[in-house]
Amino acid sequence: MMVELIAELLNRDGIDDWKILERKVEGEEFFFVKDSLDMNRAKRTRKFFVTIYHDFEREGKLYRGSSDFTIYPGMKREEIKSLIEDNIFSSKFVENLYYPVVNEKHTISRTVPLDPESLDRIIHDFPFKSKDVWVNSSEFFLNRVEERIVNSKGVDVSNAFYRLYVEMITTAKSKEEVELYWSFERSYPVVRMEIEEAIMATRERAKAIFTPEVKDIPVILSGESVGEFFKYPLYKTSGLYTYEHLSNVKKGERILNGDFTMWIDPHVEGSAYSLNYDEDGFLCKKVKVIEDSKVMNIWADVRYAYYLGIEPTGHLTNFVVESGKESESSFEDGKYLKVLSFSDFQMDPVTGDFGGEIRLGWYSDGRKKVAVTGGSISGNITKCDFALSSESQLTGNFKGPKSVRITGAQIGGKM
Repeated sequence: MMVELIAELLNRDGIDDWKILERKVEGEEFFFVKDSLDMNRAKRTRKFFVTIYHDFEREGKLYRGSSDFTIYPGMKREEIKSLIEDNIFSSKFVENLYYPVVNEKHTISRTVPLDPESLDRIIHDFPFKSKDVWVNSSEFFLNRVEERIVNSKGVDVSNAFYRLYVEMITTAKSKEEVELYWSFERSYPVVRMEIEEAIMATRERAKAIFTPEVKDIPVILSGESVGEFFKYPLYKTSGLYTYEHLSNVKKGERILNGDFTMWIDPHVEGSAYSLNYDEDGFLCKKVKVIEDSKVMNIWADVRYAYYLGIEPTGHLTNFVVESGKESESSFEDGKYLKVLSFSDFQMDPVTGDFGGEIRLGWYSDGRKKVAVTGGSISGNITKCDFALSSESQLTGNFKGPKSVRITGAQIGGKM
């Protein structure tokens, strides 16, 4: 067995601790041009990601050096020994304060029920064409991933999960032809409603006008930008940011103006990021991080929890923001700008500054609404008030409200 061989070679002088992450991936890939299959292929990969740790003292302090490298199944014993020697040398140039590896043993396993014809069914039911919108190209990737994590303290645990990733370009033609790019990631399956919403958005984008110059109206974010918006409180409550002095939030303190509750949750149904164990072999825990906008806990992996003297939660898997009490439709009373998608929406998790260029949205002057494109929004989350919709969504590793209404953001449009 390759893991046992690597472990045998790692148990030697010059290595104080070690970790092996074995990852096996079996996948199917399909590539379409419009509704015609252009290419399909299968893949099978197996890699061993190894970390070695070397401890030393300097001026009375204990440090831990480390080095990461990859071993492939075809490598010979002498090749692996030589690679280990090189990385022992490299580890001596890393000076991190000492931290332990995981030494808790667990036996939880995670099942991944999925029949082998699932991807064929997804493709069979996929809406390649609509009345005036079509999928110009699309790619489907379905991977079954198995992980085994072994370390020098006797940890030997595993994860198994499916990850389905879909990319597509939708096209519509009105006065001019427009194309929009979309991607979806799930454990299984792709939510058909999201595909239909993408087709609707492409249809509206084809007849959109330029975003007008307006001030002092609510901005409604929806889709992926909502998860990005909440990365500020997510990272401000992380052990990494706390240790690096990028965050000074304290338990019991209010973090933002809007009312919200946030969790770190390793098991979210449908998420491709749900795991039992993180990459260190730590059993991930569900933790309430923020309640009613007040900080309840700092989340951290084993290393940063050790530095801070707190209980570890594991590496980040999923984060969940509880939905609000108002419906999306109630957000759309009066004047507003609702952004369905951005060319690129970004939140700076250190400063709280956010912004993005509008790819498609709705503007309402209080009487009628029109599809808009172009222009931008910007602001700072610490200076804004916001409310959350009662409807929810899952995008990437974020589960939370489908939309968030913000007051205090700036809109850059055209006079």
